[in-house]
Amino acid sequence: MASINKQIVKGDFYGIGVGPGDPELLTVKARRVLSQVDIVFAPKAAIAANSFAYEIVKECVSESKIETITFPMTKNKTELKSFWKDAAEQVYQKICEGKNVAFITIGDPFIYSTYNYLLRHLIILDNTINVYTIPGISVVNAIASLFNVPLAEGEDKFIVTPLPSHLAELKKLIEQFETVVLLKIGKNLKPLLEFLKKNDYEKNAYFARHIGCSSQIVIENISELIDSKNEAGYMSTMIIRRNERGGSLS
Repeated sequence: MASINKQIVKGDFYGIGVGPGDPELLTVKARRVLSQVDIVFAPKAAIAANSFAYEIVKECVSESKIETITFPMTKNKTELKSFWKDAAEQVYQKICEGKNVAFITIGDPFIYSTYNYLLRHLIILDNTINVYTIPGISVVNAIASLFNVPLAEGEDKFIVTPLPSHLAELKKLIEQFETVVLLKIGKNLKPLLEFLKKNDYEKNAYFARHIGCSSQIVIENISELIDSKNEAGYMSTMIIRRNERGGSLS
C-alpha cells in the first residue's frame, strides 16, 4: 500500500443496511448518507451479474459513486480471510485519500452480513477510523409484516437461526421457542418441507422468497411448496409458529 500523507485528514466510514429488497424500505438516514458520501462500495457474488444491494439503492445513488467488491462463494476460511483483508485495504485506501466511504449491505449490517468481516479487518488496519453503522430493516421484520404475524408477544421467546444441518435440532428449537425464524435455507428446502409435513407443523409455517423484490414469492400454504425445486430455497425465509393460526399467541 502506498505511504499515507499524515497531513491528509482521513474520511469517515459508513456501514449501511439497505433493507430486504424494497427501495421504499430504505431509511431516511440511509438515503441522506448515501447522497453525501464520496464512494459507495457494493458487494456482489462472483456468480452474479449485478450487486443486489446496489439494485436497491440505484435510484438514489449516482452510478459514478459505485465501486463493487466481488466476494468468493467459498467456505474455505483461508481464502475468505485473504479476500476480506484485500477488500478492507481497498476501502481503507479511499478513506486515506480523504474520501467519505460507505459499504452497503442487504438487510441489517449486523445480521449475517458481509459487513461484519469487512469492518473487522478495517479496524485491524486502523482502529482510529470514524465508523458509523446505520441499521437497516431486516428480512426477519419484513417477513413478519408480510404475513401480519407477531414474532413475540407477552412472554414469548423467538429465535433467528440458519436452518440447522440436522433437522432434529430444529424440532428442539420449535419445542423451546414460540417462534422460529429460519434463514439460509438454500438447497435444503425439500427436506425442510418434508420435516414440517411429518411433524404436523405445516399449518404454522409461513414462507417467503426474494422479499421486497419484483420476484417476491409469498406462500401461506406450505403444501404448495412440496414439489419445489432446490433453488427455491435461495434468499428464502420461513417463520414457524408453535401455536396454531388463529389461536392464542401467549
